[in-house]
Amino acid sequence: MKTARIGIFAFLAFFALFWATAAYADLYWENENVSRGVPHHRDGTTLQKNYFTSSAMRVEPGDGKVLIVEYDSMTMYTLDPRTKTYTQMDLNDIPGLPANAPAAQKEQLKQLMGAMQIKITPTNETKTIEGYRCRKYLMNMMMANGVYWVSKEVRGYKELKAITAKLAAISEKNPMFQQMNAAGMLEKLDGFPVQTENDVMGGKIISTLKKVEQKRLDPALFRVPKDYAQKSPQGRQPQRPQ
Repeated sequence: MKTARIGIFAFLAFFALFWATAAYADLYWENENVSRGVPHHRDGTTLQKNYFTSSAMRVEPGDGKVLIVEYDSMTMYTLDPRTKTYTQMDLNDIPGLPANAPAAQKEQLKQLMGAMQIKITPTNETKTIEGYRCRKYLMNMMMANGVYWVSKEVRGYKELKAITAKLAAISEKNPMFQQMNAAGMLEKLDGFPVQTENDVMGGKIISTLKKVEQKRLDPALFRVPKDYAQKSPQGRQPQRPQ
């Protein structure tokens, strides 16, 4: 179960961004992320770049890696530009468990996920952040707690609302989302996140919106370059795409 738990943490970290900031129209924005005391994560400040279209998303967290997700196929690619390699993950599967895992192990993991349901609580507290009037929301989960300052004034907020139905459909494909009621989170988080503060495994990550642009994005941003080799999860030799 240790591997499965690690997979869950990676899965949640990625989709926390996906739930909070997905959009229909082509949209680009930047976040300044400050990390302190998170295990296996270097302390410091990074600039995260986010690219979203109606069919795919690309995130550059600022650590040298690139994440790409294709919505329809529910496939996530992790690119390493330094080595020109990538790994591939099917998001329809339960993270951290192989497809042939014993039924008892899968059931145990489902019970664990059931205890991780996300709770979003609105508050009446407001303040201005980066020029936007924001409202404070509290996010609680078994392994993480966070504060979300969101605003309806941010460009792209309408696109955020429009994708709610699509996210709900995606969540039904994965037992983790079903157990955690991930789609319900987006419905309750009424605004575009301007600043988020998440307590993660004893550390803290603070993310602040710095720039938003609505513009047409190059489709090539959401494809794995042809000269990248696929890395096997089992550590076998990389394979070049045909």
